Amino acid sequence: MSNKLLIGGVVIVVAGLLIFGRLNGNNTPSAGTASVQNSISAGSTHTAPDFTLQKLGGGTISLSEFRGKKPVVVDFWASWCPNCRRDMPKLNGFYEKYKDRVEVIGVNLQERESTVADFIKSRGINFPIALDPRGQASNAFGIQYTNTHFLIDKDGNLIRAIPADIGETNMLSLIN
Repeated sequence: MSNKLLIGGVVIVVAGLLIFGRLNGNNTPSAGTASVQNSISAGSTHTAPDFTLQKLGGGTISLSEFRGKKPVVVDFWASWCPNCRRDMPKLNGFYEKYKDRVEVIGVNLQERESTVADFIKSRGINFPIALDPRGQASNAFGIQYTNTHFLIDKDGNLIRAIPADIGETNMLSLIN
């Protein structure tokens, strides 16, 4: 019985990855994406691409609304992603601890609002969740995979891309 569950889980994850890849087109970053990644690795200042998206629960959220106020962690995620399922509760804990000094925006990668709402409720996530049904923000940031984070300073500059779980030291690096 457990082998059937394991195989079923693997099939669901692979299907999700294939669907995500299809929705996002090919896996080749655009010229704009390449320049964003190069500017981060080269250490030069590059303003993060702005976005305005519908927020889960109503209203909109824009990256630029935090410019000059506090640094931001942008987390690109999906409910079917095993790493996101593991990482988001930890990220929520960091948010609860540092929310007066660092904003966190979770950008969902093209899932139905009801799916997103069920996931967020079941995990007790409190940070703002943006819905990106057409891939506006994910394309602007050149997202290729789920569970990718971007650290953005108070002035709106991209500081670092983290293509894996985020740690408390990453949150602290934005504060200090």
